[in-house]
Parts: sequence; structure tokens; C-alpha cells
Amino acid sequence: MNRAVWRHALVLLLLFAAGNSALATGNYPGNAARVNGVDISYQRFMGLYQEHQRARGVAIAARGDQLPLLTEMRKEAMDMLIEQELIIQAAAARGLEVTAEEIDAAWADLSEPFDSKQQFLLRLDTEGYTEDSYRVHLKRMIAAKKYLDEIRVEAVRVNDEELEQYYRDNEYRLTLPEQVRVRHILLSWKPLGKPDDRTALFEQIQAILEKARAGEDFAKLASEYSDDSTRRHGGDVGFFRRGQMVGAFEAAAFALKEPGDISDIVETNYGLHIIRLEERKQAHLVPLDEIREKLRAHISEEKVAKVEAEEKARLRADAEIEILMRLERPKKQN
Repeated sequence: MNRAVWRHALVLLLLFAAGNSALATGNYPGNAARVNGVDISYQRFMGLYQEHQRARGVAIAARGDQLPLLTEMRKEAMDMLIEQELIIQAAAARGLEVTAEEIDAAWADLSEPFDSKQQFLLRLDTEGYTEDSYRVHLKRMIAAKKYLDEIRVEAVRVNDEELEQYYRDNEYRLTLPEQVRVRHILLSWKPLGKPDDRTALFEQIQAILEKARAGEDFAKLASEYSDDSTRRHGGDVGFFRRGQMVGAFEAAAFALKEPGDISDIVETNYGLHIIRLEERKQAHLVPLDEIREKLRAHISEEKVAKVEAEEKARLRADAEIEILMRLERPKKQN
């Protein structure tokens, strides 16, 4: 789970992050942090930290050379934990109500993947919960989600004036680069059993080039002679922009002027190529009407992220926060 996912997803995504120390028990000693006088258990921190590791694809028992990464992730997990607690407290201060039906619905969603209620309760037990304490945890998390939803309400709306101004301000980002579509024939580097395999390969592709320039169907030539997987499509590579192909191939492709133009023999690490230009698209600004609603959604996401970040910063600025555990792991002595 990274920050962006946590920011925009349901707070319930943290389903097995333990509640505060009054709600969950376990084998982890002490507290990890204190936020406005509320103790956050070490167990709750570890639940979130381990979930963060899994989402990042880092093994729990990571190698020693990953110590800096693990330290960074512990700090990230602590930041997320503090933000979570601040939002829970803000929701409580605002008096946001959570109904029994909402808790039941969340319980049903989270328990659904398990084969039985007993299996789900066993999982909760390993995280330090009873059924009752987990329902209290769900209530707090649902309230936190409602709090975030409330501050998002205005940000979600994007009027036409905002949309058009954003489009004007970001024309450079909304301009598609020049692209070309080509077909090619590749003879890959391989042993030919000749005294000079390199020369023999050049002779083979030179003969194919002469056929192509004599007007033979390039797609059929590619299907017959090319060693590339695109031979199934007559050598059609599709559209690409600069920076997507190996240098020599790209330079030759973009140097072709008109559809139907055929390159000289092009040498790359893959072998020898002949390239035919099929189509060219000049760089152009995407018309607003083509992307209006996608752009509106993008602007909305940016606005939501901004107001959430501002609200979290405000809550932090007004909070008393103590970190009660060491986030840097001591280096092993040789």
C-alpha cells in the first residue's frame, strides 16, 4: 500500500491494521506513537508496516543490504499510521455517525473471502482482535472515511472554466509527439555456415531490398523472409515515437519522408533491417473535446489530492505527536 493508494482508497483498505491499544491485545510490547495523548500500539504499527511491505513487494525477512529500504518503509508506515489516527480523531471530534448497518456491510465485505466466519475470527485473533473490538475498529475507520469524503466534496467538482484554463496552461503536456508507423524486415545475426557470415547476411538482405524497391509487396516479403515476430503482421511495427526504438532503427525510420519510402540497410544489435514508412503523424495538441471528461476527472483527482494533503498538514500542525519507537534498525556489528 503506497501513499497514493491510501490517500484515495477506502480507509478500510487497512483492514488488519490493529486498533488502538485499548481495543487490541497481542504479544508486541509497548506503544509505537502517541497522537494527542492517544497511544498507538506497536502491534498496530507492525500490522500497517507489514502490509506496506507486501504492497511494495519486499520480503518481510529482507536481506541485510535492504536495510536502508526497510528503514525508509518503516518511516513511511509511521507517517501513514499518524495520518490515519489524526483523521480518526478528527472524525470523532466532528461527531460523524456510523450506523450498525454500515458496520455490518463492512464486516460482510471483509469476511467474504474467508471460507467460514470461524476462519475470519481466527485471522482477527492473530491480529489481536475479538469480534467486538474489531467492530469498534471498523466503526472508527468508516467514520474516518466519511471525514475524508466531506473534505473531498468541493474538490471533486470541476467547472468548465477551470477545465479550459487547465487545458491552456498544460498544452505542452497535452501535445502528442510526432509518430511514425513502419514495416520492417529483419535478418537476425546467426551462423550461416559461410566463410564470412556477416558478408553473407548482407548479401541476403541486399537481394530482398532490391525486390522491395522493384515494387514487390513489402508485407509479403516480410512474411516470407523476416526473422522478427512481426512477420505474422507483414512486418508492421505499429506507431511509435522517438525514444521507443533502438537508435539506428529509430533514426532511419524518422528519416523516411513519404509513405512508401524504403530505407537503406540498417544495422542494429538485432541484425540487419529494411524499413518502409507506412504512415506519419505530426506532433499535435489533442483537441479539448476529445479528452474533456478524462481531463475533468484528472483535474478532480489533483484537486482531491491537494485538499487532502492540506487537511493532513493542518491536522499535523495542530497535533501533539510523539514517536515512541526507534525507526532505524541498528546495523549489525561485524
